[in-house]
Amino acid sequence: MNKIIYTIVLTLMLSGCAIYKAEVQQGNALSNTTVSQLKSGMSKAEVASLLGNPLLQDNFRSDRWDYVFFSGNGKTQKNKQNLTLFFKNDQLIQVKK
Repeated sequence: MNKIIYTIVLTLMLSGCAIYKAEVQQGNALSNTTVSQLKSGMSKAEVASLLGNPLLQDNFRSDRWDYVFFSGNGKTQKNKQNLTLFFKNDQLIQVKK
């Protein structure tokens, strides 16, 4: 009887030791449809309204906005997207994927 109880307790304890890696998403997930709506000459306010605020803004170069998106579970990276926008005089001049 002690062996059965010991086996049950041990089984229950070990079943709780499984390692779970949660899916993590960071940044701005942008669809191709949304990105295709970007047009040269758009203001920063129009771009922010369309895409949201960028994940990275360089304090030394305010003319560049970086939209970055990562998803994965810690071991593997399933998705990575980079989108860099360049402005001149508050107007969009270049989109780099």
